[in-house]
Amino acid sequence: MSQGTERVEDSSNLTDSVLDYAEKWYHVPVLTVLLGFMLWVRAQSYENFTRGGEVFFSGNDAYYHLRQVQYTVNNWPQTMPFDPWTNFPYGTSVGQFGTLYDQIVATAALIVGLGSPTDQTVAMTLLFAPAVFGALVLIPTYLIGKRLGGRLGGLFGALVLALLPGVFLRRGLVGFADHNVVEPFFQAFAVLAMMIAVSVAERERPVYELVEDRDVAALREPVGFAALAGVATALYLWTWPPGILLVGIFGVFFTLKLSADYVRGVSPDHLAFVATTSMGVTGLLLLVPLGTLSFSATKFSLLQPLLPFAVAVGAAFMAWLAREWESRDLSPSLYPAAIFGLLVVGTLFVYLFFPNLFNLIRSNLVRFIGFGAGAAQRTIGEAKPFLQQGQSLASVVIPEYGLMFFTAIVGALVMVWRSFAADEHEAEKLLVLVWAAFITAAAFTQVRFNYYLAVPVAVLNAYLFGWVLGVVGFSGTTTEAIRDVEAYQIIAVFFVVLLVVPGLVMPVTVGNTQTYTANQMGKSASPSAAVQWDGTLEWMQGNTPQEGQYGGANGSMDYYGTYKEGDGDFDYPKGAYGVMSWWDYGHWITVEGERIPNANPFQENAETAANYLLATNESQANDVLQRLGSDGEQTRYVMVDWKMVNTKGRSGNVKFFAPTVFNDNASQGQFVDYVIQGRGQYTVLHKQDYYESMMVRLYKFHGSAVEPEPLVVDYELQQANGRTYKVAPQNESLVKRFDSMQQARQYVKEDGSARLGGIGAYPNERVPALEHYRVVKVSETSSTRSPTHLRTLQQQLGLLPDRQAQQGFFKTSPTWVKAFERVPGAEVQGTAPANTTVTASVQVKTDRGTFTYRQQAKTGQDGQFTMTLPYSTTGYQQWGTEKGYTNVSARAVGPYEFSTPQKQGEDGFTFKNATAHVSEGQVIGENNTAVTVSVDNQQTIPVEGANNSTTNGTTGPANGTSGDDGATNGTANESGDGSNTTTAGDRDSPNGANTATRAGLVGAFAAALLVARRD
Repeated sequence: MSQGTERVEDSSNLTDSVLDYAEKWYHVPVLTVLLGFMLWVRAQSYENFTRGGEVFFSGNDAYYHLRQVQYTVNNWPQTMPFDPWTNFPYGTSVGQFGTLYDQIVATAALIVGLGSPTDQTVAMTLLFAPAVFGALVLIPTYLIGKRLGGRLGGLFGALVLALLPGVFLRRGLVGFADHNVVEPFFQAFAVLAMMIAVSVAERERPVYELVEDRDVAALREPVGFAALAGVATALYLWTWPPGILLVGIFGVFFTLKLSADYVRGVSPDHLAFVATTSMGVTGLLLLVPLGTLSFSATKFSLLQPLLPFAVAVGAAFMAWLAREWESRDLSPSLYPAAIFGLLVVGTLFVYLFFPNLFNLIRSNLVRFIGFGAGAAQRTIGEAKPFLQQGQSLASVVIPEYGLMFFTAIVGALVMVWRSFAADEHEAEKLLVLVWAAFITAAAFTQVRFNYYLAVPVAVLNAYLFGWVLGVVGFSGTTTEAIRDVEAYQIIAVFFVVLLVVPGLVMPVTVGNTQTYTANQMGKSASPSAAVQWDGTLEWMQGNTPQEGQYGGANGSMDYYGTYKEGDGDFDYPKGAYGVMSWWDYGHWITVEGERIPNANPFQENAETAANYLLATNESQANDVLQRLGSDGEQTRYVMVDWKMVNTKGRSGNVKFFAPTVFNDNASQGQFVDYVIQGRGQYTVLHKQDYYESMMVRLYKFHGSAVEPEPLVVDYELQQANGRTYKVAPQNESLVKRFDSMQQARQYVKEDGSARLGGIGAYPNERVPALEHYRVVKVSETSSTRSPTHLRTLQQQLGLLPDRQAQQGFFKTSPTWVKAFERVPGAEVQGTAPANTTVTASVQVKTDRGTFTYRQQAKTGQDGQFTMTLPYSTTGYQQWGTEKGYTNVSARAVGPYEFSTPQKQGEDGFTFKNATAHVSEGQVIGENNTAVTVSVDNQQTIPVEGANNSTTNGTTGPANGTSGDDGATNGTANESGDGSNTTTAGDRDSPNGANTATRAGLVGAFAAALLVARRD
């Protein structure tokens, strides 16, 4: 019996030992599993970002981080002080890049590459960096949650964080190599360190007399932990200088807590020690990366060390004032009012004597936590308000956090309630509340800051979970809890955990919004449209002159060179040039094309880009570029993609309107109208200014002149709520075709609510040709590879009344991106019949087909005319990159034809023409000899063959080149053979397509999209 008893006791002791071991270490395997899960979710789609040995990224900023990381690898541990390879012709220095984040990634790449990493190794290291940092945020989240809700609470908070599918996850997915996800990692550690520091101070209760007595032993822990909090805060700011907001949050916390402590009879000295020490250390460390003696929220400026020093001095002053207050036997309840009054006076002092500093702080507070956004800020997808017009709170919060945001609010309310009901005035809990409040304001002001809010949401849920466990009696050690667990406790915990399921474990539908799980989001990670730009940018890198060598100059620029900032206007070598595009694409041009963009995602030169792209005449656009730099600093290339001319679809695919925000003289209404079609559908009608804007003339027409066609959009005007709306007719076609421009214009005049053109590539009026721009490269990828854009095109094509209109929908092939060169152009001096119009036309072959460039000129009474032509027809091999010029990809297939309008005679239609070649040297300005043309070759086309016949081997001019009312076809389509045949049988009556034409719509629609999607 005694042996059996001993065995039972041994078994019991073994069980207790196992449970004790589990009690001590159970959180480690749980955290390891969660950490592995987070890393797997974030990295599972990495293969989507590697194509043909090249590494791609999501977004725009990741590419500039790649440049910064590669520079640091080459010059470790230094970061790039100034970069002339962007913001042409000024260069830039951006404090948010080349920070601790880039140094960490560069160091990791050096380790992985054994001290000499390849470019691919560096790129792959950066590719995985956000996934690693995103997973590691779990550690400070657990530690904060543990302090608030115990170990089980901390694990619950970690679980919540691991399952969140919103911005925090997306910014931490593989490929999204921006600095975004590393920010909450360092910020959470800074908050954790400050929580520990204030808790130690509350326990040790340091006072000023200990300093006088030099009691090192008593001060060691309070000062030591406060110093560590200062270091942690500085590390966060070394990662992201605008994070100076965290110092402000700490300042608010210390102001509230020191005031409350004095009113409660607790000495402010205790926490003042933490504030002065931590913020003093932070301020000193921020002097290390100081880059400018001015004030800036985005760079390492005087603002970064000044604000921590101000908090430190302010806390010391509050402790001193409390002693003075007590010595004068003043009422403690008046102390907070005095502090508030002094803050008002201090603010007024800064406002009066340092207005620039005041405006800087005020504007950034509004931008970060002001619950609103200016028009320019709204053009940045990540900077838009979280809750926008027409959206409910649930529809934006649940896809982001499930129900955890609402339970976090409950947790915060419980924390506040307990601080009064249970007299729990722990400093670290007030710190968490203040921090969470400010971060919530930031997240609702700019949607991107939800990657910060994820941590407060998780830790407040950790606190709530721990509190619930205490309420139901599930407390004490894990061993005791397992032994004494009751059914109602299990049920209570089950219902708490059940709150995690909707939106986090299981997708749900909220209104019209479908939520996704973290795993689903991880699977969907893919690179940005830089993939579609890559081919054109690679072409630019190899087929345009190196920076500093344009026009045969002998200048040079080291791509990873070390440059000094100077006076803000970099002295570029002769032969350096800029590439104009919308600012979204600047980093791609710098990194993938190794060329210098005028504008970039820092929004530098954004106004200039907007003014240029929206300019409605060529001279105005050129004036914008001329004002940028000196004669030796010229913008030579322009890049436009389909999104820049798109006016309908998902917001990320509609970039045409973004420049209107940066142009004081432009608005959306200047360029488009909307026609309601019912059931939530609408059609965008383009006004003439849209067609005459530079980016549309380049992308859609390749600089060619375009004539209006007899297509009329016929809508009805209806009144509702005091406003007038354009509404599509119910029983008639929205778009009608007429036999001539004269008939179309007469119908518009009589109808009163119809307009000529305005849909697709059909302008309202004639669009003149550009004289100094030529397409030099089109991408091989079609814009219709975007499913949403394809649907938009399908809808627009479906509105057109007949096959002829659909075939003419694409004046040029709608490739993803197109590159253009700005050239002097070849001067043409010619003679033709007096007082007539001469049309110059040439067919140009691109990688995606052939288009016809046309330009017109009027002759005077003496028959003289002049032109400036941007496309050459010969001499391509003589002027390539070795001579400092472009190896153009778009080349003419024959000479220019110069022709007069057709005139009907007894034998048919007659006109005069001539042909002439234009050399590449003449176009680029190396050959100043004018092209001379005599348009005197008489041609006759029989009546039955007019418009599509040839005589003596020379093609007659297409109708419409004279701009007469009878004109129909202004510019040939871009197609495989360059044909654009129009017959009278394709025309329809004013009321819409006839039966035969309708029968051919499917074929025409398919043919048009086939041209668009051809690879």
